[in-house]
Amino acid sequence: MLYRHTIMQDSMTEDIEKIISEVTAKDAKVLCREVMSITDTMDVLRSKWAVEVLTAIVCGNTRFKDIQEAVHGVSEKVLTERLRQMQEDNLIERHECYGYPPRVEYQVTEHGKRLFVIAYQMTEWGQEHRRLILDLPTGK
Repeated sequence: MLYRHTIMQDSMTEDIEKIISEVTAKDAKVLCREVMSITDTMDVLRSKWAVEVLTAIVCGNTRFKDIQEAVHGVSEKVLTERLRQMQEDNLIERHECYGYPPRVEYQVTEHGKRLFVIAYQMTEWGQEHRRLILDLPTGK
């Protein structure tokens, strides 16, 4: 197990070094545009309740009331606003299901799935960062 962990660390170190060399070789204007893209991503993730709502839908809560129950503390008004914004950002799709009673369901788009993967990776980094800063033992 330790051997596998060391190989993974070596691979990650190589990946990081490759990324750093690619970044330092870029033109300042190109790099500036890329930093703006990072800011755009962070703006979406920083939106109140966005990550929680996205996670709820990914986990199968596709109807409004189910999402509201899964996201503790969000009001009906705020959830409605967030769902509309997430539709505009192409993170989710709204589907009207005809029948009795009529209902609305939400589904994560491919674009939203990619953002969810990024958020999940940030979770892993955040857990490691917290352990490092608080000097906690490794392990989950």
